[in-house]
Amino acid sequence: MTAFALILAAAFVAVLAVMSRQAARGLPRSARLPMQWGFDGRPTWRAPRDLALAFTPTLAAITLFPTALLSLLGEAGQGLGSYFGVLGCMGVAWVAAHALHLWLVARWRRAEGV
Repeated sequence: MTAFALILAAAFVAVLAVMSRQAARGLPRSARLPMQWGFDGRPTWRAPRDLALAFTPTLAAITLFPTALLSLLGEAGQGLGSYFGVLGCMGVAWVAAHALHLWLVARWRRAEGV
């Protein structure tokens, strides 16, 4: 079951990487993308394009792969359904968070005319 958990984690990280790659296609290499917004809706800090787009997939890998390896600790067949549910929810949450960030960046670019 650990192999399946690792494949699931890798699939989520791959989806995030593809999302980042697609977003990078329309951005100049020198672009600095917002990473966080203040209450007034303006970016509080920015990061270089490659760092900004690699941030979420990297954090997801740091959390999803160790979580996938936790299946080694459980007894075979005991609670694995809920375990994979948790791993799936984590992966979906990472994809949703990354999609939101990319959407906010695109909205910011349109508003700024960047």
